[in-house]
Amino acid sequence: MQAGSDRLLARLDRLTVALAADVLDRLGLRAQVLSHGIRPVAGAERVAGVAFPIAAEPDETILDNPYEHELAAVDAVPPGAIVVLATRGYLDAAVWGELLTTRAVARGAAGAITDGAVRDLAALRELGFPTYAAAVSANDSRGRVAVRAWGGSVICAGVSIAAGDLVLADADGVVVVPWEIAEEMLAAAEEKRDKEELARRLLAKGVSAAEVWERHRVL
Repeated sequence: MQAGSDRLLARLDRLTVALAADVLDRLGLRAQVLSHGIRPVAGAERVAGVAFPIAAEPDETILDNPYEHELAAVDAVPPGAIVVLATRGYLDAAVWGELLTTRAVARGAAGAITDGAVRDLAALRELGFPTYAAAVSANDSRGRVAVRAWGGSVICAGVSIAAGDLVLADADGVVVVPWEIAEEMLAAAEEKRDKEELARRLLAKGVSAAEVWERHRVL
């Protein structure tokens, strides 16, 4: 992980995905939330970590060693990372399952997110590893989808994600904070969170929504 990641993640983990998305919008980054189809399928619905991208794509070639890159990628996952496995939206075979999850847990990974499919759902839930996916499929990846690269950058569910970017997932979805603007975004998000807490108290006391908006400009 990049220097200072732990400190930034601790701050990010006190936010919600919706709040982070609002602030990123205001900073001009309006495409940082993964597609609505990416939903929690196993483990805690909330996780924060640094992105470790893995790039895969559909490929019907049946190789002698079809899992070579897939295994090398999971063996390279850093502690505290969230695996971001981009498949170009391929849903007809699983790119993530019980054995890869077991290895990721042993590596100290924080979670996994894919715009593709996962399988071994009962085992994933028993492991309790935070996992977000677009689909579930019993099909094996061999001869259907292949890992090409890892540790660089990908486009996953419509969002450009580089290694080291901050990732936050909760019941509302997944948001990505580019590393280079993390400090600015977190400061703005903490300020907005404080305003929202004040607005919540005023609304609970009976102040009208229109008046709260006019006074504090939060919604």
